[in-house]
Amino acid sequence: MDISKPVAIVAAMRSEVAPLLRGVTRRSIEGIELYELPTALVAIGGMGRNASTRAAELAVHEGKPGLLVSAGLAGALTPWLKPGDVVRAREVVDEATGERYPTAGGDAVLVTALRVAGFKGKQRLAASYSASAVDMEAALVARIAKRHGIRFEAIKAISDELRFDMPPVSGFVTAQGQMRAVAFAGYVAVRPKWWVPTVHLARNSRLASKNLSAALEHLIEQHATAINLSR
Repeated sequence: MDISKPVAIVAAMRSEVAPLLRGVTRRSIEGIELYELPTALVAIGGMGRNASTRAAELAVHEGKPGLLVSAGLAGALTPWLKPGDVVRAREVVDEATGERYPTAGGDAVLVTALRVAGFKGKQRLAASYSASAVDMEAALVARIAKRHGIRFEAIKAISDELRFDMPPVSGFVTAQGQMRAVAFAGYVAVRPKWWVPTVHLARNSRLASKNLSAALEHLIEQHATAINLSR
């Protein structure tokens, strides 16, 4: 395979990797946003299984990468992971199928869940899979990497702690994986119980995005350097 971009990164939402994409021109193919960095391609496809699969396939087709990365925000399944912590998985588990996907490097187990998990759901996932963090996309990206024989990594930043009282965001995600932000804001506005958790989630997500983007920049630089040295 001729490598056009050494690294292709798949994320659900632009906000998850916003610092990495600052000043980068966007183009769109079939509803998927693509951002071209000097040595990496970033595909933003939306939340959930179908959106992640489509974005990963497009990233492989357009970028012809040697490394496919699932990046984004995740929930903590252990009490020692805090908002802003970056998790690099050594294995990704698909809750829907039980399939396990090894990565090119890391030290944690990440489980891809079918829905946003609350505290009890997180406890169950941690016990069932010995996992440290949960997301909704990584296993689907891993499956595409395996299908194409491409190295895979999963790098996530924690946006919500184990006991965090998560607002009902999943009810405001479209079939295409897009967040209906205005509708969600209207829902929260008339329900005071969600005001504080929503503010905390926004703050934690900004910190996680900043730290995740820094980790991705480092990964891209490392991978590009390794390729140059091997030539």
